Amino acid sequence: MIRAKFHNYIIILLSLLILTFLVLYSIQSLGYLNTPVEERYLLKDQDALYGPSGLYGHGVGFLAAFLMFLLWFYIIRKHWKRLRGVGRLSQWLKYHMWFGIVAPLLAGYHAAFKFEGLIGVMYWAMIAVMLSGIVGRYLYGHIPRRRDGHEMSMKQINTERASKLRSLQMEFGISPDDIKKFQGLTPQLDGIGTLLSLYHLAVFDVKRRYQLNQILKDFETRYGVSQQNLIFFKETVEKQLVMSQRVIVLDAVSKVFHWWHVIHKPFAYAIFIVLTLHIILTISFGFTWIF
Repeated sequence: MIRAKFHNYIIILLSLLILTFLVLYSIQSLGYLNTPVEERYLLKDQDALYGPSGLYGHGVGFLAAFLMFLLWFYIIRKHWKRLRGVGRLSQWLKYHMWFGIVAPLLAGYHAAFKFEGLIGVMYWAMIAVMLSGIVGRYLYGHIPRRRDGHEMSMKQINTERASKLRSLQMEFGISPDDIKKFQGLTPQLDGIGTLLSLYHLAVFDVKRRYQLNQILKDFETRYGVSQQNLIFFKETVEKQLVMSQRVIVLDAVSKVFHWWHVIHKPFAYAIFIVLTLHIILTISFGFTWIF
């Protein structure tokens, strides 16, 4: 828990730094970026700073490329057996997502928002991969996993659910009737199809907070949960409800997540290849920034 919070703080700090940088950069380059593309060559001094080959614009491109390469550390960590004990996979994924969101933003400033030819195709492919990554993260978060980040088997899932129910009964004295009512909050959705299952998943996510608040108020009043045990009680109730809802749409989520991988990966590999070619061509033409 402490390590997870530590990494969250790092990501928040990095986000604040990037946000501050982009705000300041936008203010400084606003006149140049607002000028029509075909007239920018007239602004020689600003073009030498904020153009794709300019001092600042090129530097932003270096930073964007660096973050793009850092994206691959998550994939290496995920597939290289020797690194499986190095940090939790879920923490690596957080950085992977952060790099995947920030890199396209920086790439836009590097190109001065002028997207033509192959570079334009690559940029919009980056945006597509970024958006698909956000969707993939949503699906990933709904597949029950162990602490090390690997998927749980159905046996492990059922064991975890049973453990949470026992905690509610043994630790807090929740009656069997209330346990049944609690379980009844999650309807059975057998045989309704993939798309409808995903729709119900989204509905569950929207309704869950309201359901949890109602359950907690009711249980706290009738069972007199002490302030000392309240946090543990809330976590147990929430985990049980979340697990129950995820299990009934698990097949649909797993299926869509599989096809998401089929689409996401080729685009990511193509972008990496084009980016590498872009860097090689840029250097071969003598655009080596400050080096």
